[in-house]
Amino acid sequence: MSTPTGDLTPATIAAWRAQSQRLHGERLATPLEAFRHLGAVQSQEYQPSKLTPAMRAAADEDGLAYAGAASVDALIEQGLVVRTHVLRPTWHTVPVEDLRMMLTASADRVQQIAATQYRNLGLEQSELELGDDVLAEATAGGKHLVREEAAEALAAAGVRDPSGARLIHLLFHAELESRICSGTPKGAKQTYANFEDRIPAGEIGKDEAVRELARRFFASRGPATVKDFTRWATLKVADAKAAVDELGLRELRFDDRVFYYEGERPEPVAGGPVVDFVQGFDELLCSYTDSKDLVQHHSVARNLFPDRPRFNSAILLDGQVIGNWKATVKKDRVVIETWRVRGFTAAEIAALRRGADRLRAWFGSPEMELGLDHD
Repeated sequence: MSTPTGDLTPATIAAWRAQSQRLHGERLATPLEAFRHLGAVQSQEYQPSKLTPAMRAAADEDGLAYAGAASVDALIEQGLVVRTHVLRPTWHTVPVEDLRMMLTASADRVQQIAATQYRNLGLEQSELELGDDVLAEATAGGKHLVREEAAEALAAAGVRDPSGARLIHLLFHAELESRICSGTPKGAKQTYANFEDRIPAGEIGKDEAVRELARRFFASRGPATVKDFTRWATLKVADAKAAVDELGLRELRFDDRVFYYEGERPEPVAGGPVVDFVQGFDELLCSYTDSKDLVQHHSVARNLFPDRPRFNSAILLDGQVIGNWKATVKKDRVVIETWRVRGFTAAEIAALRRGADRLRAWFGSPEMELGLDHD
């Protein structure tokens, strides 16, 4: 079903996506519901990644604008979500009930991409398979191993040099083969647990898995293109397109591209400008490789955005990137440095201060020191 596009602009599509992702509009009740809505949250840096589900969930502590960090930590500790390698060759945090589906849909393609690196590290298929078996056995029965303990188990079984990049890729392979996944953290250390012990049982076929992954993507991130989806999920275009066709998603045409979405177009959020401080790998940034041009703020020419931003985390103005930020938590305050590609109006500065204050509260600091810088 096609949608009229006469009133669509980069700004309106960005605002629509912010509501689809629940960053704007009605928030979800809990961070777990946010994880379930998004499906997967990119999490190679765990501490910053907690902002992604937190900002999409209702406040659970006095003085907060959205959910606190502790409620996200609790989900990991309780085993309701797992932080593992899936979809793309990086960490994602995923609800336990969705991990089998995501691995069925994408693991074989990710393994193909990783094959060159396995060869470069001298990891032959037989050694990778041995590592899978060793790690599955070592974690069986509820054992959660830190990386050093996993290395010891591999070495004891005769796996050559399970250290450095070789160890990382042995663990990575076993995760993609559904043999291990993240366990309960030990202090600040990631642990590895037995996949079958931690992930609910159930089988799903490849076509059904890709179809469900597509439904989740376009429901939570639409409007988006098929290429956005294939690159987010590491799929073949033909498989992704077949899933989209079977789902019968709504579509619209904008700027010579076809965008898909589920449900109705949301009403615009009332009020003045909204500024959000999101982590550097927030799903509003990472989900749109093909339509990345709509992620950057429409008021600034593309060539004015630096190839390497000054800070990793991003400042969003009405759902589009306008600059970057960095926070340094001190004993009595949080220092928030900001940089923007252009100056702000008085209303935008006020929105920036409100966004920074929400971040201050999330960090649990009584005061903030806000630095303002722009080109």
